[in-house]
Amino acid sequence: MSLDIAALRTEVRARQAALQASYESDNDAEALLRQRCADVDEILRRLWDSFAFPGSIALAAVGGYGRGELYPASDIDLLILLPQAPSASTAEKLERLVGSFWDIGLEIGHSVRTIPECLNEAARDITVQTALLEARLLTGNDKLFTTFRKRLFGNLDPLGFFEAKRRSEERRVGKECRSRW
Repeated sequence: MSLDIAALRTEVRARQAALQASYESDNDAEALLRQRCADVDEILRRLWDSFAFPGSIALAAVGGYGRGELYPASDIDLLILLPQAPSASTAEKLERLVGSFWDIGLEIGHSVRTIPECLNEAARDITVQTALLEARLLTGNDKLFTTFRKRLFGNLDPLGFFEAKRRSEERRVGKECRSRW
């Protein structure tokens, strides 16, 4: 890896400070969210490229970050998409990559999955399914990512999704009401 982690950490801090100053002067929240997302996209791509991963894998933003909305205190949700289980050397590189994300000062939430693993997790957990539905390719294998999106949306039951989200929201609101008493 040829990227200087300390320099990248300094750059991340400087970009965040510039965003804060810009927001304090113009109060443009939409511009703040878009620019923070663009800044993080660029940093992540540079870091990813420095590891020289095989061309068969992909890095995707998911959840709110996938939608292009990255709030200042939000964690950065990522999916590392694999065509199959990684080799030992790729797995080791992925571990170093995730450590580097944290080392440069980014709060990362990540998963490393194949397409079938994504589909299984999405079927089990509506929160995972929602995050994956908002996935956006950052870098890597476009064909793999396109296949993932087609399979994810092909497995989607819109009515079932709506009902599960409604039940999830009802449980969340119920817990909030109970905790206030």
